[in-house]
Amino acid sequence: MSVIFKAKLKAAKTAISEKNYDYAYDLCRDLLELDESNYNVHILLGVSCQHLGKWAEGDKVYQRAMQMPKANILAWQGISALYEASGDRDKYEQALRNLCDRYISESNLEKAWETMQKIIQLYETPQDGRKLVSILRELTAEGPYHKLLAQAEAPKETEIWERMYEVEYGCDERMIETETKKRKTRLGAGTAAQVRAEVRAEVFAQSGVLETLAGLVAKCIEDGDMEQLLTNEQRFFECLDDRLDVVEQRDAAVQQLLNLASDMVTNQRCARAYMLMIEMADNQHDKLVPLAESLITLFPDAPLVESMRLWQIDGSVDVDAASSAAKKANSPFAQMLVVVTAARAREHRRCVDAAVSTRRLLGIFEAKYGVSLPLVRQTVDLAAADAFMEIGKEHASDAEALYRSCLEADPENKRAALGLGLATCALGHLEEGQVLLRRLVETDPDNGRAWGGLGAVLLESGDAEGSIEAYQHAVSVEPETAMHHAGLGAAYWQMGGEFRTDKQYAFGSWLAAARLDATLASVFGGLGKCYAEQGDSERAKRCFVKAMSLDCTDSESGPRLADIYIRSGQDDLCEKLLVTATDAYFSLPWAWRRLGFLLLRQQEYERAVAAFQNALSANRSDCVCWEGLCEAYLGIGRIHTAVKVAQKIVDLDSSRVSGHWLSARACMQAHLVDKALGHFDQAQDCTAANDNLWKRPLAIGRAECLVALTERRFTDGLFAQAAQASFDALRVIKDIDAEFLKWSIVLSACTWLVRLQAQQHLVVSASKEIAELVQIANQQLAELKVPQYLAEITEAAALEPRVNQQHGSNVYNQLELAELAARLRVLLAESTSLASTAWTDLGYVLYAWNTQFHESTLLLEKTQPMSTALLKAAGDCAVAAIQLDTNNARAYNLQGSIATLTGDIALAQHAFIMATRNAPLSAMPWANLGFLYLNYGDVELANKAFARAQMLEPDFYAGWLGQAIIAEQLGSAECVDLYEACLLLEGASTDIADFGYAQQVWKCAVERNENANLGHSRVLAHGEQNRLLLGIYAARRFVARSNDSDGAGSYLLGMLLEQNSEYECAADAYSQALKHVSANDQRRWAILASLARAQCSAEEFAASVDTYAQAAALLEENQWDIPVTQWFGFLLGRSLSLFFAQQLEESLGMFEQVLALTESMPEQRASVGVMLAQVLWALGTDEHRQLARQHLVDTMAEHPDYSSGLATLFAIGMLSDDADLVSAAHNELSKLNIEGNHDLVRLESYLAILRNDPLLGRRSLSRALYKSPDDASLWLLTADFDVLCSRDASLPAQAALRLFKQAVRGHHSWSSAPMPSVVNSAKLQVAVSALNVQAQCSDDITCRKSAANKAIMYQPWAEYNWSMLK
Repeated sequence: MSVIFKAKLKAAKTAISEKNYDYAYDLCRDLLELDESNYNVHILLGVSCQHLGKWAEGDKVYQRAMQMPKANILAWQGISALYEASGDRDKYEQALRNLCDRYISESNLEKAWETMQKIIQLYETPQDGRKLVSILRELTAEGPYHKLLAQAEAPKETEIWERMYEVEYGCDERMIETETKKRKTRLGAGTAAQVRAEVRAEVFAQSGVLETLAGLVAKCIEDGDMEQLLTNEQRFFECLDDRLDVVEQRDAAVQQLLNLASDMVTNQRCARAYMLMIEMADNQHDKLVPLAESLITLFPDAPLVESMRLWQIDGSVDVDAASSAAKKANSPFAQMLVVVTAARAREHRRCVDAAVSTRRLLGIFEAKYGVSLPLVRQTVDLAAADAFMEIGKEHASDAEALYRSCLEADPENKRAALGLGLATCALGHLEEGQVLLRRLVETDPDNGRAWGGLGAVLLESGDAEGSIEAYQHAVSVEPETAMHHAGLGAAYWQMGGEFRTDKQYAFGSWLAAARLDATLASVFGGLGKCYAEQGDSERAKRCFVKAMSLDCTDSESGPRLADIYIRSGQDDLCEKLLVTATDAYFSLPWAWRRLGFLLLRQQEYERAVAAFQNALSANRSDCVCWEGLCEAYLGIGRIHTAVKVAQKIVDLDSSRVSGHWLSARACMQAHLVDKALGHFDQAQDCTAANDNLWKRPLAIGRAECLVALTERRFTDGLFAQAAQASFDALRVIKDIDAEFLKWSIVLSACTWLVRLQAQQHLVVSASKEIAELVQIANQQLAELKVPQYLAEITEAAALEPRVNQQHGSNVYNQLELAELAARLRVLLAESTSLASTAWTDLGYVLYAWNTQFHESTLLLEKTQPMSTALLKAAGDCAVAAIQLDTNNARAYNLQGSIATLTGDIALAQHAFIMATRNAPLSAMPWANLGFLYLNYGDVELANKAFARAQMLEPDFYAGWLGQAIIAEQLGSAECVDLYEACLLLEGASTDIADFGYAQQVWKCAVERNENANLGHSRVLAHGEQNRLLLGIYAARRFVARSNDSDGAGSYLLGMLLEQNSEYECAADAYSQALKHVSANDQRRWAILASLARAQCSAEEFAASVDTYAQAAALLEENQWDIPVTQWFGFLLGRSLSLFFAQQLEESLGMFEQVLALTESMPEQRASVGVMLAQVLWALGTDEHRQLARQHLVDTMAEHPDYSSGLATLFAIGMLSDDADLVSAAHNELSKLNIEGNHDLVRLESYLAILRNDPLLGRRSLSRALYKSPDDASLWLLTADFDVLCSRDASLPAQAALRLFKQAVRGHHSWSSAPMPSVVNSAKLQVAVSALNVQAQCSDDITCRKSAANKAIMYQPWAEYNWSMLK
């Protein structure tokens, strides 16, 4: 080794000591270049790499160092320090193990133990517990490092085992808690207890705690440490007991557990071992006595100690105390003690509940330990069976099963045999029960219980005399048994007669039983019946109270006492009694049922629902309970649930009147009026003719239902049915006795009849029912004392003069009856609120009278003073209503309406605002306020009021109508949509809305026609067509419902029909409009012109010519100033009508006048010129045709792009066989870039037919279809061409039909459809024509008829379609 090498090596050591690791690292690298095998350099380089964080290099350096011949412990120490610094715990542990092994190989056990301690410290954290246990296990006798415990500093081996147990036990507990918390949040995980049990089983199955404790016990035995041995044996016992379910060799484990328990009991240690041996004693008294004494003495705080102390008392044990003790122990024996204690205390339901819990615990115990406890099970089953028998017959089957189970286990068990006999009797098997009991008394004649059981069976079978004899035997055998005396009393009671009244029989027997045992509830119940029979209600009540105090679930005394409380008005005591009974035992139908009706009467509907549901859980066929439940649901507003419950009642008993009555009421509240009426009819059918109990309420209910049906039919637009429903309501209500008449129903029905006749113009005939009801009302009014205020109002607006104005009028008769009904409601009102409502109704009826007078135009002048009086009287009624109830919004609304008519704007505004405040969710006052503002020009406030009305009630038409009127005044395009929304609301149409909407649709059509003249498509889109049809519907309805005195409605209807190409109907509408227009009215000329135009379009050319002549004569007579455009249209229409009427000379002269007018209308000159040329050509002479040709050429010279003129030239060329002209016209047409140029294609196809060149026509059509494949008319034109050429045209016809269906669905537009084929989608001409082509071309008669039927469906009026069926 050179001097330089030594110097550098020393410098490296110095650098490391001074923590100059970078310098040391460089020096070591240089040294390795000089000597790669130097061990010290490797060690120093490893230390440098450790502190510089060069872990991988340091690892390699130390690994090389450990392979060198001169390697010593420094390499293993260094690599351990390297891994510790790097934080790589796994490599650090391995390095420490290698270091420990190195120390052991060098016999340095002290350093080896220090190293092992470092390994143990690595895994001291709770999450590393399993790893720590495995390391500690290596220190035990079986482990490789056991020799390390020989060091003085090292712990004893028992301490290692103790540490292993603590760590592993803690790991198990933490794993159980963590995994349970994680799993119980999963979907479908089950209850927390179920999850915890599942996790415990999994953790215990993987745990090594039992093996650790076994090793610890063995070590204690080896060391002779008895104190530790006892402690660890107890630990092992408890741990094995907890984990018995998961051990592999379970039988051996159980035997080991029992042996340990026996040893511990022998040595008087471990309370848990005592408790296990107590359970294993199987209720054997001799075994239980010493175990109980030792447990109580040695372990006074053990969970089972309290139960064992109660068991030692063996007598007067309180059930609550036994139950409380059992909760602490969770033991089958402790729970069995509860069963026995409850049976002795005659708390039968608690006994049954405790028996269920005991059987569950017993099943768990027997399954866990693989043993059987027959005595405990028999004790529990017999007690439970006896309790079932005491509760009632409904549980006899449960008792029978338990008795049979006991007899199977012990055939000689007399108690089970006796119980089985009684149970079979309770189940109706009386003969079998008697056989069992007679056999028992024959084998054991001194068995008093058997004689008593036989008496009970005979009593149940109706043999009261035999029962008395049997009970007398029982009394003679066991005279001190109260149950025998009680049974004898029951037998006497069943005999009746003197056995009830004579105190020595039933009363005496029950009294004797009470003296022997004052805890028998049935005895005091029997005494109560005796006192009730004797008329001593007070003593009877006290006896029933005593019976219920002894057994609050007594099904005989309980109902009787509850009924007594209800009859005496002691609802609080009755509720307390029933709640106590249901708290004691849930399944008490009689208690829940009575509690439900009690709560229903107290209007505690939510609690009543719960009570009825609990009652029905025991008896689902109890119709009375279902009825109570239905009433309760109606009370809390769950209407649809009430409907379902009511239907359940009807399903259970369809002949039950109350069921149909409740169903009808529920359906009424659910607005299922038709269904409710059906139930009323069924209830009427189920009611006997003389059943006055149901006659009146059914009639009233049916009448109310019919009034509701009126509103429904009116909303649906079925006005005739609505009127019929109101009349039916009057007929039904008329048959009720006069003193019980519901005048509110009469008022509602009459109000609807007036509204239907006034608004819908129905012809409602007067009926004798109205006359009879008027007579009844007058009689009742005559008998009642009329207050002065009402008398003043009725005198001011006397009824008789109003009726005499139009005697026999339907509306007047209905208003008369409505007013009389309203007066009676005012007089008969039972509260201030009802009186206010009645005054309001009377005011509205008087207001309706005024409206009717204003609509009767013939009587308007005569009734004007009366109308003023009516409005004043109606206003006084509103004031009276407001004085009685200042929150009456309807009264304020009435006051505002009257003030609006009388011109009192301030009062109207105040009244409507008050109405909105008192009824903030009602739209009517807001709408009225909006119309008030609108009438006086405040559009902004009106719009706000209408918007508020729309927001509150979107289906209320007045808000939409008001905003539509505002939009129309402002010229907004939204008015069409607003009118349409108003129009489409059910039952809400008005004349204003109908006319307004139709007028707006017409304006849109005019605008569209003007756009069409500028080159836009004339064809209506699908939405536009629907709107046009709806406008026609609105105009028709306006004409039908209004007087249309000025003919404006009919004229508007005619224009809309004409727009829809329904020319004949349009002509009829124009003719109707003429009836309302005077001869000197200028509008008459316009209507005549429109009528003539419609007649011409309908191909009634002669009539059209005559009508045009009338219009011209009228114009000449009155010399009206007509605008140029109207005059141009009039002359052009007259020219066309003359042309089509074959009056060609007159038509020619008229066209010349029209052509002269085009000087001021140049945009029309081309079309008029072409039509003039067509008239000239039609005259037929060579001269005229030459003129036509020349005139057309001149016109086209001025308008070279006019396609119709070129097409006409093309046609003239073909007709005159002028090939040059045809070719020239065709070339010019081809130059025009007109989308969907149908004229050119059609003319080319005709040219091809004339030249007998079908290929030419096909090419032209194919080119057009290539450019416009979505044009249905081109496909139809192709189909027609194929028909003319005698070819199969079904494929193009199908294409046209498919495109038609797509257009109807909105997939394509009809923008390219030509005028001649489809003017609008209403006629569906494309579809009809395509279907006709299909019918012509099809060889299959079925297909042909199918196509023809579809065409008829689209156009049923077309004769040609019908002819295709032949």
